[in-house]
Amino acid sequence: MSKTLEKSKVQSAVNSKVIPVIDCDVHPNPKSYEDLNPYLSDYWRDFLTDCKWKGVFPGIPIMAIVANAGHRMDSIPPEGGLGCSSLEFYREQVADKYNYANSILFPDSSFMLAASAQHEMATAVASAYNDWQIDTWLAKDPSLRGSVIIAPQDPEAAAREIDRVGSHPQMVQVGLSIHSPYGGWGDKRYHPIWEAAIRNGLVCTFHVSVPGGLFRQGPVIGNYYPEAQTNNGLTYQAQINSIVFGGVLEKYQDLKMVFVEGGFAYLPNLMYTMDTHWRNLKREVPWVKRPPSQQIREQMWFGTQPFIEPERHEDEEHVVQIIKMIGEDRILFASDYPHWEFDAPHAAFARIPKDLKEKILYKNAMKVYGFPDPTK
Repeated sequence: MSKTLEKSKVQSAVNSKVIPVIDCDVHPNPKSYEDLNPYLSDYWRDFLTDCKWKGVFPGIPIMAIVANAGHRMDSIPPEGGLGCSSLEFYREQVADKYNYANSILFPDSSFMLAASAQHEMATAVASAYNDWQIDTWLAKDPSLRGSVIIAPQDPEAAAREIDRVGSHPQMVQVGLSIHSPYGGWGDKRYHPIWEAAIRNGLVCTFHVSVPGGLFRQGPVIGNYYPEAQTNNGLTYQAQINSIVFGGVLEKYQDLKMVFVEGGFAYLPNLMYTMDTHWRNLKREVPWVKRPPSQQIREQMWFGTQPFIEPERHEDEEHVVQIIKMIGEDRILFASDYPHWEFDAPHAAFARIPKDLKEKILYKNAMKVYGFPDPTK
């Protein structure tokens, strides 16, 4: 039995008449970034205060015409603060309303720490985020699960941080950005991170991020927000390529990886293309023993957000076909709350067959993260 299975034993009481939900992508915020100060050393607290630090990520790209830094306006608690900065309001607005059994937290914008050239600062802030997350969210609701936030610019320090808090019974994953600070995620420099994740029984989860700082722009720099949003999936494809052909999953066959907020419809073509070139060019990557598609289907999972909701009714059946091509057990529900792209679970999957809907909404996450069955 893995450590993840041993650690994840509590979920919320659910309504047995409604399909329960395990949400794999919820973004809590501090009410103010000053809430992180108690968890920083004197040096870094003074440094960030004097610099009038505005947080790890000021919102969305400057090209975007989106109010409230991309948060739903109604996600702001009655007492004020950032979206999803109140556990009680989150329960009322989302968890209780949609029959959540478990919520996996990934503190909002913390994935952008990896873009900072000041890796000492990023390491300190990551540690503060972890202690804040444990004290203000996990300790107050045993159904919540957390992400170990790290600064992967310094993989050795990142591994130490994973070891420091990764054994917490509610921590289930290491939180990473889909952009990597130095080279693709398949680079050997990141191996200490994968080793620490395995040591602590944690999944490695990659979240969408935007270029800037140490994050390189894509091959085409978009001029418009819809263009940038659409290009997100290209970064996911490039990183999956890097991980597989870099031999990460061959070396660490106990490693589990989850990719959220990058879509999933690109996968059939990506897997076919990777398999084709691997068969023809094996001599260049002799360490890749298994077909790339096999590695993806055995060690990778993908969040639903943004879920495909076809404009044409006749295309709805093709969404199910795409999921089946990838693997019905590979897809996990992710709402992206409190952002404006939020997917309400039962509305998003209203036309999906019930057996597949149940897998997406909770059964697949049970297996990946080791959650107990919320229906029993």
